Amino acid sequence: MNLPNALTVLRIILGVIVPYMMWIDDLNIRIWAAILFAIAAFTDWMDGWYARRYNLVTKLGKILDPIADKIIVLSCFVVLSDVVFEQMYSIWWIVPIFLREVVITVYRLIFLLRKKPIVVAASWSGKAKTVMQMITLPCAYFYLMLIEHFQGLLSHTATLVFWWILHLMIIASLALTVGSGLRFFVKNWKAVKEVTTYE
Repeated sequence: MNLPNALTVLRIILGVIVPYMMWIDDLNIRIWAAILFAIAAFTDWMDGWYARRYNLVTKLGKILDPIADKIIVLSCFVVLSDVVFEQMYSIWWIVPIFLREVVITVYRLIFLLRKKPIVVAASWSGKAKTVMQMITLPCAYFYLMLIEHFQGLLSHTATLVFWWILHLMIIASLALTVGSGLRFFVKNWKAVKEVTTYE
């Protein structure tokens, strides 16, 4: 349990706490949720940089890191789909994102835990998906704060424009997530078929 792995464990804990705080209809708690989410996002960068910089990359870290990422991203998406996105789409739009993240994370872990590990490098589509998700989440949270705690801060027209921009961001997140998932299976089909058939 070195420092990078400790930061990853912290992110897992925040991944449980932050969504719950987002869900509570209290301004102060939701402000703290935003601060803790920013800390979690910082640890996501910090643990990877520190592990590579000081040669502290471990198998445990490779397993925990994607799990931590998925916990905080998916749990926040689920909460926001309940309190924000239901005004735009039903919660069902989140299902493809949830399935993609869980299934591919499971396959990556299976690849790593084999006798002869297979390391799947992050693709450009996966990185684009992650960036889009991490932009959409704060924007959706800002919209939540705007409509529930700071009404009147923006004009009706500005709020409507932001609402439509958020629509486009949701669609882009969904498209990139599903597209990167399909790309993962196409690119790694031989390995997927091997572990599915023999393990």
